[in-house]
Amino acid sequence: MRIFRLFFIVAFFAALPLHADPPSGGGDDILRPVPFRLHVGPYAGGAWIAGSGTFETLCDCEYNGGNGIGFDLGGFADYPLTREFSLMATLGVRTLSSTYEKSQTRIEYIEIPPDGGDFTAVHFDLESTLQLTLVQFALLARWELPIQGLYVAAGPELGVAISDNIEEVERIATPGIGYDTNGGTEQIVMDDALSRYYDDTGYQLALTARLGYIIPMHERLAIAPELSFSLGQTPIASEYQSWKLNAFRAQVYLRFAI
Repeated sequence: MRIFRLFFIVAFFAALPLHADPPSGGGDDILRPVPFRLHVGPYAGGAWIAGSGTFETLCDCEYNGGNGIGFDLGGFADYPLTREFSLMATLGVRTLSSTYEKSQTRIEYIEIPPDGGDFTAVHFDLESTLQLTLVQFALLARWELPIQGLYVAAGPELGVAISDNIEEVERIATPGIGYDTNGGTEQIVMDDALSRYYDDTGYQLALTARLGYIIPMHERLAIAPELSFSLGQTPIASEYQSWKLNAFRAQVYLRFAI
């Protein structure tokens, strides 16, 4: 993680001292230092989510190491400062889902009809699923590499939660035993917004590093597939500081030149 942060800092600040190149055939243009290089358009993509850290649920069960999927949909603007360096902003909706699993054995009192009962070891499988929907904003420094069309980008991402939920399901794995309440082998322990059970932060801050390739389709149109990694900086709940979400993403941008 320290190596990633170092890469992020270098990538984001290395190009900032550069000066804009004047457009060919004329003097400096402060509003558009590189002609016809402002790009806007939509983007969409998916992600593999890697949960890190630990947290506990209502049953005093400790979880760690979850994973899941996510989706992104939004728009972007990419404004050039030099022929190789630009600032890129994105705004969209992001969904995150991470599932955590564990097993445990507890000593429970089991009733044996008609009038008996005894304490016995019962095996349980537990599963907790976290879901977040965010309005996501990112500000990126984008640097074009010497290979035509290839670029790297880095910057912060800030997501504000518009909905969230955590659900925990407990299943009895020991044969022949069921819950008194429903007679089955499964029950929902918790299923509600994060704020009901935790002091949730309400936002997600991450640092991202990206690698993309611009493929021209027309004089003013291109597509850009992109791979990225986002390192979560904000915990899901303030009482569990290590509980964070990281993500590996694949996205596609439709770039219109203005």
